Amino acid sequence: MLPNLADAIEQVEEAHVMAYSARILALIQRIEAADAVHFTRLRERAKKESDTRAKAREKILEKKREILRVARAARASAAAKKKLRRSE
Repeated sequence: MLPNLADAIEQVEEAHVMAYSARILALIQRIEAADAVHFTRLRERAKKESDTRAKAREKILEKKREILRVARAARASAAAKKKLRRSE
């Protein structure tokens, strides 16, 4: 009788361990799925932010180029006026 009792206890323990493992496995799968969604959202947000920063940098560079064009035109105009005054 004792060996049968030991086998019965062992079978119950194995069933309990298997059920516990299945629950843990299900929990791990849910966590991994949530992580996958979370990291996908993080990557999408990072890409949007990166694109926004790139557009902002391009706008800033375009403004600087325009300021430089105006400054060069003003400098050229001033140089032309100065040259004209010298020739008078």
